[in-house]
Amino acid sequence: MRTLDITAEDFDAIVDGNLRGTFYMSQAVLPAMKEQKGGSIVCMSSVSAQRGGGIFGGPHYSAAKAGVIGLARAMAREFGPDSIRINSITPGLIQTDITGDKLTAEMRVDIIKGIPLGRFGDAADVANACLFLVSDLSTYLTGITLDVNGAMLIH
Repeated sequence: MRTLDITAEDFDAIVDGNLRGTFYMSQAVLPAMKEQKGGSIVCMSSVSAQRGGGIFGGPHYSAAKAGVIGLARAMAREFGPDSIRINSITPGLIQTDITGDKLTAEMRVDIIKGIPLGRFGDAADVANACLFLVSDLSTYLTGITLDVNGAMLIH
């Protein structure tokens, strides 16, 4: 979708689901984390936020996902003193039911050419990154953005 084609309703739906949803979910769990003096939140952004667009979505999606990164960093600063860690993950193209039927064979080949690891990610790749960020293996990480994209975007 292109900028001039995005309606107010389209914009609100994407921002509500991605950015506002992250905000409200965080608000729901932060009081309990403050009370227990610790916790970890992993916010789901997208490589689209860093590239200014992706394979799917549109400018409103990129903006919402960039907002998720900013929100996570702001909350990391605010809640770090409470031993609450808040990080973001930016998946690249992950093979799911949603993406599977939208790509032609030619599109798949072209996209994979731009991924140094030579494959799409899968749900386990994202889940494992989340597991790392919520585990004790990452106790000194907060406010980071972890790329899970096979080096599709190196910055």
